[in-house]
Amino acid sequence: MARLNTTDEVIDRLGGTAAVAALTGRGVTSVCNWRAEDRFPANTYLVMTTALRRKRLSAPAELWSQVAPRMAVA
Repeated sequence: MARLNTTDEVIDRLGGTAAVAALTGRGVTSVCNWRAEDRFPANTYLVMTTALRRKRLSAPAELWSQVAPRMAVA
């Protein structure tokens, strides 16, 4: 599974600004703002990561301000 590291990469691989706007139910201007801020709204995490998995892609949860699981230290 290929890993994408930026909002630009995620948006481009999901079909571009208009496609991501349609996928998330947001406006094109919002998606353009996500590119500029290099961060997605947390409430788009599930729909976007599901779409990425269908394309055998992944992205760090931090792009959605999610906390990534950490390995337990014994």
